[in-house]
Amino acid sequence: MKRILQTLVILLAALMVPTTAVAAYVQLADGVYQDGTTLYIGSSVTTLGNLQVNPSEIYCFAQTPPSCLSGTFTGYGATLHVPTSAMVSYFTAQYWYNFNNVLADAVEPQLVTMNTTSAELDSGQQLSLSATVTPSNATPKTVYWSSTNPQVATVSNGVVTAVGVGDCYIRAICIDKQAICHVTVVPQHTTIILDKQEARLLPNHTMTLTATCNPATTDLVVTSSNPAVAIPRYVNGTIMVVGVSEGTAIITVSTADGWCYPAECQVTVYTEVGDLNSDGFVNMDDLTVMINYLLTNDATGINLTNADTNLKEGVTMDDLTTLINYLLTNEWPWDEYETFTVNGVSFRMVAVEGGTFMMGASDDDLEADDYEKPAHQVTLSSYSIGETEVTQSLWQAVMGSNPSDFIGNLQRPEERISWDGIQTFIMKLNQMTGKHFRLPTEAEWEYAARGGNKSKGYKYAGGNDIDAVAWYSSNSNNLTQSVATKSPN
Repeated sequence: MKRILQTLVILLAALMVPTTAVAAYVQLADGVYQDGTTLYIGSSVTTLGNLQVNPSEIYCFAQTPPSCLSGTFTGYGATLHVPTSAMVSYFTAQYWYNFNNVLADAVEPQLVTMNTTSAELDSGQQLSLSATVTPSNATPKTVYWSSTNPQVATVSNGVVTAVGVGDCYIRAICIDKQAICHVTVVPQHTTIILDKQEARLLPNHTMTLTATCNPATTDLVVTSSNPAVAIPRYVNGTIMVVGVSEGTAIITVSTADGWCYPAECQVTVYTEVGDLNSDGFVNMDDLTVMINYLLTNDATGINLTNADTNLKEGVTMDDLTTLINYLLTNEWPWDEYETFTVNGVSFRMVAVEGGTFMMGASDDDLEADDYEKPAHQVTLSSYSIGETEVTQSLWQAVMGSNPSDFIGNLQRPEERISWDGIQTFIMKLNQMTGKHFRLPTEAEWEYAARGGNKSKGYKYAGGNDIDAVAWYSSNSNNLTQSVATKSPN
């Protein structure tokens, strides 16, 4: 049992930290050390030899078993934290007579450092702190953790839990040395919820966004990534977005005080077929413009692309007939897009008319890999393909989770998905929509990327300038980006 008193690990109880420098101390057992005339037992110590320890009781020890009243007696004069009932079985000569013999082996701690000195937490959030005692051979090296205001934050073995709002100090203490972390607990941050995560808008048209934030705030800030495309306004508690010109813009809604995490809505502004005067509406004014053009062949102020209402290229009397039928029935004779909505998230499938094309790369294409050669003719039937990659928003709406590595913007494409995960996603999507979705074949993907039967022979999907049509390592900072933010094909 003598060896028990010469163990080299010590644990200090919080309420016994000396207020002055320790001149000398010695480790007696795990979590137990002597400083001058005081014996300390750490709060985690429950037994010492065959002694049951109770740190809440304070007694003294003597050379012989106690015989004085009330369990108080004197010997070397050290203070012992144990219950009275255990005194007799513990204090025999073999347990204490070597106290002074091991003083020379003690190495006093010189410094306690913590991995951070300040932190801000949301109410309910946790933070893991670590503390280091130097020198490395100090005895003890174990620290005791405490909070100056447990109503704000508690700490257990370095894990801080924010429970209230306010400030407190988390202390890591070893003997008379300590490190401090200032913790500020703020009301829990929440995310702004928008009723739309993506929307399409005509020029000169206006749409509304509804933002929900808890706690509620009227001090919202709205910005546009591209004011030349769409301009947001926050007026009398309502977010209004005005379409300006064709393109895509990210509308960001945040709070001025920063308590709510911002939310984004991707707005695509497009010009509708039949809108010859580009005012954002298809009405009798456009019919008048088309008649004047067909009579005079004067294209001043006319969007000839939108004038091709039957999508057969060129503007003829057939387009006039198509426009008249649309104004009478509000239906075009073709359906270029089909929109689906699952759990509040919408996505569009684009109709691709079948045709024949040369798939792969030619032998003289030095940028292509060998497995892409040679070019060969492929014929496809008509099909539909997703307008964009599957977004994190859509994946989450179907699967209920978002495993992406690039989080923070649900309009980014979903990635880090296994083949089995994709098949599960498709199965659930089919169940939700009653349709039969599948992955496109390599030929279908390449045909659509080339522009289908409307291909212009571009080098890349949508143009010859790669920066205008694609995100890649050099222009994306090696991050995924919001879908539909480059020119379409």
